[in-house]
Amino acid sequence: MLWRIALLTVLATRAWACSCGGNWPSAKQAWQNQPFVFLGTVENADPDPGSMFHEQTVRIRVDEAFKGMFNGETIVLHQGGNDCDAKFRTGQRSVFYLDGGPPNNWRVPSCTRALAEPDGDDVLFLRGLPDSAKGTRLSGEVELYEDSRTQAFRRVGGIPDVNVKITGPEGFTRQVKTNSTGVYEVFGLPPGRYSVHIDVPKDLKLDFPVASGSSVVLHDEAAIQIAPNGGASIDFVLQADTRVSGRMLDSTGKPLADICIDLEPIEGSGENGAYFFDCTNRRGAFAMEMMPPGTYLLVARDPIKFGAQKSESTLYYPGVRDRVQATAVLVEPGKYTKNLDIRLPSAEQRFTISGRFLYADGVPVANGTVTFASQAHGYSERTGTSSDGYFGLRVVTGLQGELTGTMGVMRPILRSCPDFHVSPKEAGLFRFMDADPIPLKIDSDHPGLELKLSSPSCKFWPPPRHQ
Repeated sequence: MLWRIALLTVLATRAWACSCGGNWPSAKQAWQNQPFVFLGTVENADPDPGSMFHEQTVRIRVDEAFKGMFNGETIVLHQGGNDCDAKFRTGQRSVFYLDGGPPNNWRVPSCTRALAEPDGDDVLFLRGLPDSAKGTRLSGEVELYEDSRTQAFRRVGGIPDVNVKITGPEGFTRQVKTNSTGVYEVFGLPPGRYSVHIDVPKDLKLDFPVASGSSVVLHDEAAIQIAPNGGASIDFVLQADTRVSGRMLDSTGKPLADICIDLEPIEGSGENGAYFFDCTNRRGAFAMEMMPPGTYLLVARDPIKFGAQKSESTLYYPGVRDRVQATAVLVEPGKYTKNLDIRLPSAEQRFTISGRFLYADGVPVANGTVTFASQAHGYSERTGTSSDGYFGLRVVTGLQGELTGTMGVMRPILRSCPDFHVSPKEAGLFRFMDADPIPLKIDSDHPGLELKLSSPSCKFWPPPRHQ
């Protein structure tokens, strides 16, 4: 289900996130429609892993040919630098449905079934040919996914022995179970509208169903229309049944609204990892669910005002600025963690850090980001710069750390601003310019500081605001 998950959740994961709509084909329909169908392994991807914003060259070995190919054949894909071109990683194994053909015109079609898991519904259908193509076929996968700390939304695997109930016209009912890879299939159903229900296993929760095939119907139930001699599928995406909830309070116990709370894995997370957060409502309440089981820290970002400036300050559950003093939260499937109150400290002493953020030629950096961070304590104070490059922060006393300045730049702007020196890090369409850090010990006020980029200003960034 790799291709549909990426499209439905609009995530740039191992597949791609091109915005599409319409009726998605089943495995049977994709096999009928595409000229080249095979199970293959990516022998080399350059660059590896691929990013939606970079072109990629991919060499794939055909392991098991089902249509238009030969076992052992090698093909090369040239993927564009946009979100409608799939990106791959070396070693990835998938079912491929391709257009084009030899010698250099292979194409992964977008907005249709193009990639599938190597152990799922597609392989079961393809290995059952020619018998599996006769008559009608209703099938699907019951799969466990997780919002991984390193790979965002990823498939863990199919779930075996799940009870599946199929109901249809004139009181039709049939019970089946998923196989060892989480797939179910039924052949020879009369044309008509069918609904599928599963018994969700203990400690798991249904996230959403995914339907493909003829005349998809998805309202409050998972249902689909099967055409004569047609193929259709209803898949079920499950995640761990976990939940964390609590309140954000001020130092007197009064609820605080609009404070965002992050759930941070103790073991850390990767650059492309999932991000769990919620912002408090007017009662100060927050809740997050369906995160992978594990141990986490709750991290609030409460606002600290300094004149016209405002910064975001790191605060850990139950109400400490120092990460070492934070209380960890254990998240277990089927056991909801409730009543976690994060309370602001009652008497904090803070000192002021202020100054200006400038380009190399002295032009103010407007709308930049300035951060004081103490890595040893896991604490940071972050603010933005005004139109004249001014920044002001009030930082908890007694800490030692660094003051840094960052300016985000959209990638296309770099062609118009060739003198911009950007760092290797990137986030989507943005690259970043960083000022040299200033070491600071917070034992007094630090006025008149100057953060400076190594790049001169450019008239094309930031773009002028239209009145």
